[in-house]
Amino acid sequence: MKSLKTYITEQFTVAGTKSNKILLFDVDDTLINSDVNVYVTKNGEVVKKLTSTEFNEYHLAKDEEFDFHEFNDEDLLNNRSVFLKYWDTLKREYNNGVHIGIITARPNAEMFHKFFINNGIDIKRELIFAVNDTTLHLSGDTIEKKKANAIKRLINWGYKTFVFFDDNTDNLETAKQLERKYKNIIVHTVKA
Repeated sequence: MKSLKTYITEQFTVAGTKSNKILLFDVDDTLINSDVNVYVTKNGEVVKKLTSTEFNEYHLAKDEEFDFHEFNDEDLLNNRSVFLKYWDTLKREYNNGVHIGIITARPNAEMFHKFFINNGIDIKRELIFAVNDTTLHLSGDTIEKKKANAIKRLINWGYKTFVFFDDNTDNLETAKQLERKYKNIIVHTVKA
């Protein structure tokens, strides 16, 4: 019986190539400017509306919760998304057979799989981490910890070199710290 690491490594052949290097991209404000909002609610009432950039810096009060309902709207994703400069990087590297992964704070990986397919890019579904998707079972009380745990999963699958594109400094710094814990990996970070 094959180990999980062997199974995953064999499954993740991209354009006929196997690799221990992967480029990881955040979505909002890195690949696309999607013009969607996160809502802050208190006792079921909306108290604030945040852009994705404002969301990156916002800390919930004890009695507040995030509402991501716009982030689940495929029509908003497909009809209001504006591609940013790293979109061309993703497409070029994808066309060159480089392994590509997505790590987004959004909660719906399947929606992104369809979005990329519709834009001519077939990213392996298993390499799309929507870190607020509870079915992924990513631990962490912050987005940056959940994104780091997604990268840990990729480390366990055999990837050793990462190039991580994100617009949030905390996400990048937390990912970079993984090099201290896992001595045999390299994490390059790119601020979008």
